[in-house]
Amino acid sequence: MSKVIVELSMSLDGFIARPDNSTDEVHAWYFNGNTEVAMPNSELVFKTDPVSAELIREQFRTIGANVTGRRTFDDAQAWGGRDPYGVPSFIVSHTIPMEWSGPDSPFIFVTDGVASAIAQAKAAAGNKDVAVAAASIAQQCLNLGLLDEIQIHLAPVLLGEGIRLFDHLSIAPMQLERTRVIEAPHVTRLYFRVVK
Repeated sequence: MSKVIVELSMSLDGFIARPDNSTDEVHAWYFNGNTEVAMPNSELVFKTDPVSAELIREQFRTIGANVTGRRTFDDAQAWGGRDPYGVPSFIVSHTIPMEWSGPDSPFIFVTDGVASAIAQAKAAAGNKDVAVAAASIAQQCLNLGLLDEIQIHLAPVLLGEGIRLFDHLSIAPMQLERTRVIEAPHVTRLYFRVVK
C-alpha cells in the first residue's frame, strides 16, 4: 500500500538546512564513503558507506512520485529540468513559472494546495510511495493528517540556526511509533510511523 513519506537529513538540533538553504553539514554522510550510488535520473553520484548505499537504493525502488515546494524547486534550479528520482514530480506553488508551463513540462505545478498535490501524487505513484521533499510541505501534510511516515537521517552536527523540519505544527502532541533505527558511520536513521 502506498505511503506518504518525508525523508530528510537533519542536525541534532532539528535543522534541515542553514538559513541560506545550504545543507552541506546535514548531507555530509552522502559523501563520506567509498560505495557509489547514482541517482536514477541525474548525474549526481553519492559516495557513501555500504549501509547507507543500500538504504538509498531501497528508497529509489519504492518511491513512485515526489512532492515538493516552490522554494525547494527554485533552490535546486529545477534539478536541471528533470526530477532526480525519474518519477512524476509535483511542485506546490501559488503560480506556474512561464518556462515550465505547458503540456511538455517535466513537472506538474499544483496551485490548489498540498492536499491536492498529495492526491495527484498518490494517483501517479500507484502502489509505490510518495516522497515529500520540503519542510513546509511536510509540516502542512502533518497538520492535514496526510503524512504516514517520517524518516530522519540524523547527522552528528549542531547547526544552531536555520530551517527547522518541525516548525508550524498545529496539532500537538502528535504520536509516533518508532519502526526502525539504523546506525551507519556518519548518520543515524530514525524511522517513525505517524499514529492516526
